[in-house]
Formats: sequence, C-alpha cells, structure tokens
Amino acid sequence: MSEICLSEADRRELAEVASVVVGWSLDGPSIEALRERAGQSESLRSIGLDVRRRMREDGFALVKNVPCSEDAELVAFLGLIAIPSAPGNGDTLFFDISPSSSRSDDVSGTSAEFPLHTDSTFFSVPHDVLALACVRNSDSGGESIIVRAADVADRVRAIGGADALAALGDQVYPFYLRDPLFGHGIQLVPILVADGDEWCIRYRGDILAKLTERFELDEVHRHALSVLNQVVAEPESGAVQVRLETDDLIIVDNRRALHARTALGPGERRLRRMKGYSLDNSAWRII
Repeated sequence: MSEICLSEADRRELAEVASVVVGWSLDGPSIEALRERAGQSESLRSIGLDVRRRMREDGFALVKNVPCSEDAELVAFLGLIAIPSAPGNGDTLFFDISPSSSRSDDVSGTSAEFPLHTDSTFFSVPHDVLALACVRNSDSGGESIIVRAADVADRVRAIGGADALAALGDQVYPFYLRDPLFGHGIQLVPILVADGDEWCIRYRGDILAKLTERFELDEVHRHALSVLNQVVAEPESGAVQVRLETDDLIIVDNRRALHARTALGPGERRLRRMKGYSLDNSAWRII
C-alpha cells in the first residue's frame, strides 16, 4: 500500500490558503474561495491529482501529515478532490465519529465492528467521496478495511456465475430514500453495476436484510444477493487494511469501493467524516 505524505511546506501552503477565509463561516462562497486558492498552488494541485489517480486505481488514498484538526485546511485539501457536501453528512461539513454509546443507533458511534458497506445509500445519487480525518485513534483496533467493487464483481462471478453478477445490476433492490432533493420513501436501485471498464456499488447489508423482508425479491435476485453477502463477509485477498494515526486522512471512492472498520480497543478515538461529490459529477451539491 502506497502513501502520500504532505511535507511541512505543503502544510504551510494549506495554512496560507486557509487564511483567505479567516473570519468567514464555512459556507458555499468560502468553500469556493478555498478551492480556487488551493488550485492556484502547483504543489497542492499535483497532490490532489495524485490522490484522485490512486482512488481510481485502488479505491482509496491514504494521506499522512494532514492538519486534521483545522477546518479550513481540511476543506481546502478535500476541495482539490471533490466538492464538499453537508447534506447526507449530518448536515455538517465535519461529522465527529467517536464511540459514544454501546446502544447507539449508528454503528459508527459505538466501539463495535462496522461491516463492509458504502455510505449515503439513502441518497438518490450517493456521495462519490468519503474522507475520514484522524484526530486520534484508539490504542488498538479501529482499522479501516477497503475492498474495490471490481474485486467484489470478480468474486461474485467466480462463485455465482455471470447470471448472478448480471442480476445485481438490475434496478430491483430496495433502499431507503432520504434525500433533500428527491424526497423520502423507498427507492429500487441496482447494487453492483458496470460503468464502462469500472464497477460501481451501493451496499448496506443490514438495510437490505430489513427491506428485503418487506419487499420480496424473486429467486434470481435473492440468490444474487446471497452470493454478494457471502463475498462481502469473506473478502479474502481483495481487502486492504489500514490503521489510521493522528493526522492521517483516508479518502475512499464511495461509488467504487466498500469500506469497513474493525472493533475498537481501549482509548479515546475521534475521526472527522467528510463527504463530497466528484469534481466531474454533475450531481454535486455544495452546502
């Protein structure tokens, strides 16, 4: 696994970029100002291109020595890769993730393992990018696991055959719809579908399990989902495991990779979650 490490000169450049919005709230105009100023830096622009290349190839990129506690610097850096989005992220640019309660309705707010999934499945168009900035990690556990959709597709084909893989691309699988632009209800969507030479995936096993009890699938699609669940439960060699340390930033292609988290050990842990839309995706939405 390759890493990108910001130099101290890069951090000073980010701090200088952030200075253009001192005294501003982080809203649409200030985000655009940060993106514009960061794009004027040849060094930062080059790093952003490298991150985007690695996301295409590996499904994620790990960037070290990022000022993860600084709001404007983080927005400026993410703006090199995506359009930051508050809707679908707790209506805030930075959503704090820490183990707050063993009875939390959100698995991310507990110490439990969080199985492989994609984020924003409740949106009509899920976010392209998920970023997790590590302020501090637990003493043990809490590793991020990444599996590319292309590797999932290969294993589905190997286990269930071409028919099972094709069935996962049919627009029949129920997900909740909780979208400020498209309303609330149930949407029927594909799970794993070819996009040119690449594969896109939308997956939350817990949500699918609940909804497929209410919205019955035929035998072909139920079998295909069963094969997918088996592959996701046992990703084998396709999985990459990453332990985040302070000032590490992992950026995941939320459309072309699954991500998970192992159970947390003792010690405080705090991540800051950000989401966004690809710079070339016409569906992006600024806060």
